[in-house]
Amino acid sequence: MINFAPSQEYRAAVLTTSSLRFIVALKQGALKSDFNAYNNQPLTMSSYHNLFGTTVIPSNNGVGLKKSVDSKHVIFLSRGQFYALTVLSENDQIWFSKHELSAIIKSIIHDSTCEKSKFNVGTFTSESKSTWKMARSALESNNSELMHLIDSALFVVSLDHEAFDEATDGNKIQFVTHGTSKIDKKGFQLGTCVNRYYDKINLVVTKNATAACIYPASIIDGTTVLRFISDIYTDSVLRLARMINGKNYTLWTEINTVPINCEIAKPNYVHLKFQLTNEICNGLHLAESRLADIINQHEYVSKKIDMGKRCIRERMKLPTDSFVQICIQITYYALYGKCPSTFEPVSTRRFRDARTEPICIQNDTMLDLCQAFISQTTDTEKWKLLLEAVKKHKEMADNASMGLGFERHLSALRSAFIQRKTLNKLHHDLPKIDDSSIPPFIFNPSLEALYKPELIAANCGNPALDYFGITPSIPSGFGFGYIIKDDYITIVGSSQWRQTGRFLDTLERVFLNLKQVWKSIIMNKSTRDEELQKYVRSIPMSMMTSNNSTRIPSFVSNDSPTSRADDYILGGYDYFDVEQLNVRSDLASRVQSRAISRASSQVNLGKSPSFKNVNNAHTEKPIAVGRLLSLQNDL
Repeated sequence: MINFAPSQEYRAAVLTTSSLRFIVALKQGALKSDFNAYNNQPLTMSSYHNLFGTTVIPSNNGVGLKKSVDSKHVIFLSRGQFYALTVLSENDQIWFSKHELSAIIKSIIHDSTCEKSKFNVGTFTSESKSTWKMARSALESNNSELMHLIDSALFVVSLDHEAFDEATDGNKIQFVTHGTSKIDKKGFQLGTCVNRYYDKINLVVTKNATAACIYPASIIDGTTVLRFISDIYTDSVLRLARMINGKNYTLWTEINTVPINCEIAKPNYVHLKFQLTNEICNGLHLAESRLADIINQHEYVSKKIDMGKRCIRERMKLPTDSFVQICIQITYYALYGKCPSTFEPVSTRRFRDARTEPICIQNDTMLDLCQAFISQTTDTEKWKLLLEAVKKHKEMADNASMGLGFERHLSALRSAFIQRKTLNKLHHDLPKIDDSSIPPFIFNPSLEALYKPELIAANCGNPALDYFGITPSIPSGFGFGYIIKDDYITIVGSSQWRQTGRFLDTLERVFLNLKQVWKSIIMNKSTRDEELQKYVRSIPMSMMTSNNSTRIPSFVSNDSPTSRADDYILGGYDYFDVEQLNVRSDLASRVQSRAISRASSQVNLGKSPSFKNVNNAHTEKPIAVGRLLSLQNDL
């Protein structure tokens, strides 16, 4: 038996080398462009340059972005300690093979075990931006070179020293996102929550080699992260084939690795040891205590719902993303009796330097559907309202992707007024922004709900991943991330002091209920088919035959229930086929009546010319009708 289960260090090495290949391909312009999946329109690639060598810089007014274009090194985090390793040569060759890098990572893990640290600088990145700004300033006074190494690193790899229970996936999400919180007898943090750096893109590899990726959404576009993860996953799988047939497959064949040669001195890792004052140590203790509170206050619950693209898009003929978003709205209304303020991010990368445009899910159509769902409304009316809500959501998403959304425009107007003094100084040739009064519309209190949504629900769009999650935007809110696959949907819900598990259980029932509504409206012909078939078969065959009768019409024979004739009489009618149903019903009635009449008649009328057409009625070519109710493709 061959076991391909990798160790932690080997998995981290493979992901790191694949990531470096992606980075070099990006630098060389060899990365294939992204295209819109529906119209093949090219998408902007500028946002990829914010993925690597960038970091969040906290400020009093928010966050800034710091870039290091010529970065050549990676930061490894193990037990909260930082290790820097140069991984690219001057001409962007990869210094290490995955086997060499695996040995280095193993050494880093061992070193962090031997020399433990009580204070972990990465914890500061979980603090509020104003607190982190002051702490960062204090850190840089004695550790400026070390902070520069972290800021300029291509990315961070977190090597966790704990593993989740593989028997159940219940705690997998917590392990790979924020880590664990465990306090020893002396009050020091021993969990993996201190083994993160939230200001940079961060690959996480647990002790049992499960991998994840976390990133600062304030500076990095989620769609580029998904492409990055998809590519390095594909590359790692291709390179695994080498273990089978010896060939070195890769997505980027032109990317070279420095050969293993004893005459070439390759870089070694550097342990970053900070000089921490008592003030900084106290700040780290408070930051860790706050982080542990946040971890204990939040929960992540995952759910697998057995309805995927094949069911929703191919059978029900509905757009899967719209269907999921609508189900989330119905679930919230069923539990709380109101429609919450909800945002869904929509990619706008068809425009240069663009990222996403959030759309508001709420509208009158959605409210009508939610109210109908929990009332005694008929299935016909529910289905009608569902189609209207789907159409409305699809229109909103399409408009946002084409730059016709309003949220970014409104935010720009608000920002321009807030920074009016700066803009007036910078642009002397433009009319001055009037600051005599506050614009009533753009600062209307009723619009504040747009910027503090109670729900955020986002579609991952990458079936290569197992789970995808996002955090709530406000303490009392929910965050839902979902991945739509062919046969099922995985959803991760997160909240603080809310019933996340109950919400997802209710959501699953909403999925199934809407499926039943669809069956009752669109697929109820199956029930009518079965009833009609039972009725036809209940007719004694002796009544269908007489010594003077012609052959039994094939479409009323019960010898073969799956014959083409059964298909003709039982299939193909729905709400748009009423006239065809009447024709077939009349045809079956006439044949049945003729057979019954013959069975009791003493006169053979079968050869009478006047009955010739009736006798041959069953041999006429059936009228072609549609088998399924086809919804509009643009829904």
